Amino acid sequence: MQKIETAQRLQERIRTVLATVEREFRPLTDEQLNWKPDTRQWSITQCLQHLNLAERFYIRNLQKKVDDLGLIQTTPTDQSLEAGMVGRLLRYAVDPDTKMKLPTVSFMNPRPDLNAREVMQQFIELQQLLHELLDKAPYLDWNREKIMTLFGNWIKISVGDAFLMLVAHTERHVNQALRVKQQATGAVSN
Repeated sequence: MQKIETAQRLQERIRTVLATVEREFRPLTDEQLNWKPDTRQWSITQCLQHLNLAERFYIRNLQKKVDDLGLIQTTPTDQSLEAGMVGRLLRYAVDPDTKMKLPTVSFMNPRPDLNAREVMQQFIELQQLLHELLDKAPYLDWNREKIMTLFGNWIKISVGDAFLMLVAHTERHVNQALRVKQQATGAVSN
């Protein structure tokens, strides 16, 4: 994988996620957005809030890397991406096609009493910010530059792994929210 092409593909995936949220979730009522299949599962709003909590952390760290660049070069440098072991494991764990269910770290569990519209707006803003960061990110060395993970400063991943993981994590939980919507539709029609 090459960095510049990967950044463009990730931006396309983010645009697809945003279009899905607009099409599938924006028309729903707050009651529908906050409906839960059962007490152990999340609502659509909680799925989006979980993403807000996790992504705010990573986007803030990625933004700092971009801000630390100072003067921007006129042309980004391309490079082949080299996935680290921890980055590969995290990406596998959050991949939308992974059947493995992982428990969420407690501080990333969304509260049940959320304002659905505010959560959705924050989600959209964070995705737009991630999209913008990907415009500047090719100026970074995606293999050498590292950011800390939610597991602490002692476990770091490359910037490239972080971008790939974030988009996969978003797709995973948007798919989860789509399943909740489908269950809600089935519950209402029964």
